[in-house]
Amino acid sequence: MSVNPVSGPSSPYLRFRKATISARRGPELDHVYGTGGGIGSVLEQFRYAGAGDADVSLRGASVEGTRAGTMQRRRDHIVFWIGDGTATITSAHGGTVVVPPGRPLFLSAGTVYDFTAATSRVTMLHLSDAILRTTVGAQDTAAVQDLLFEELARDEHALHRLRAVLEGSTAALTSADTSADARAAVNDRVVAAVLAAFPRREADPVAPTPVGRAIAFMHEHAHRELSVQEVAEAAGLSVRGLQDAFARQLQTSPMTHLRALRLDGVHEDLASGSVDSVADVARAWQFHHPGRFASSYAARFGEKPSATLRWARTPRP
Repeated sequence: MSVNPVSGPSSPYLRFRKATISARRGPELDHVYGTGGGIGSVLEQFRYAGAGDADVSLRGASVEGTRAGTMQRRRDHIVFWIGDGTATITSAHGGTVVVPPGRPLFLSAGTVYDFTAATSRVTMLHLSDAILRTTVGAQDTAAVQDLLFEELARDEHALHRLRAVLEGSTAALTSADTSADARAAVNDRVVAAVLAAFPRREADPVAPTPVGRAIAFMHEHAHRELSVQEVAEAAGLSVRGLQDAFARQLQTSPMTHLRALRLDGVHEDLASGSVDSVADVARAWQFHHPGRFASSYAARFGEKPSATLRWARTPRP
């Protein structure tokens, strides 16, 4: 596998923080991790914090209790390790791993995982699909194939190197004072170390479905104007065929699905607290009618977009 540095201006610094009673933690983390409310326990204190940018960020959670649920497909790939206790992960392709403290595990963005966890400390390294595609030279597969990686690191030397790189990069990754060029260089080092420890694996020999191709295309191009005709062409269907396939498989229309995907993107950006305004974020996700956008957002998340941003900017202990 070739690994190509992608140094260049990085995306803006992001900070993540939440401290609450876990039963009232809000929906934003379910959108990040795809858990969709599937964490079946009433816990006590819950804290979540992190920093980085849209390509590489380091995050940590402090929790209490035993949790179980399902992680659906996500926007980011995640390398995670627990600080104590145990965690058991079962992937969609049938592999089950019992994770001991301190042993990193790679969760591919396009894979569904069932999990149980009895741990109070979790650390997570988020890696965007875009930076991994660029680094491994897989841009040509973006619309039709998920990037998949081995869950466990087999090469102990590469794993040792990854730990050393992360220890040496944490300060720069999480500091708001790191320059754009320095952040891009740090991202390159971290990504290279991750890919050395967790090799890419081939996808299961199942051809992507037209709906799968359409959804992948929507994810890749959600920030620009899209017509249903473009999505249909990416899926290899007529417009009527695409609409029928979405209605049959997902009980929705292609453009309704795209609107929901964009709303999730707005919500995640606002929940980071690092954006300038609701209007700027809405426009970036192709919402150009403020009233209709606000109504759709409130219907999906149960609050106004300004409330999400205000909550994200509120200092917490």
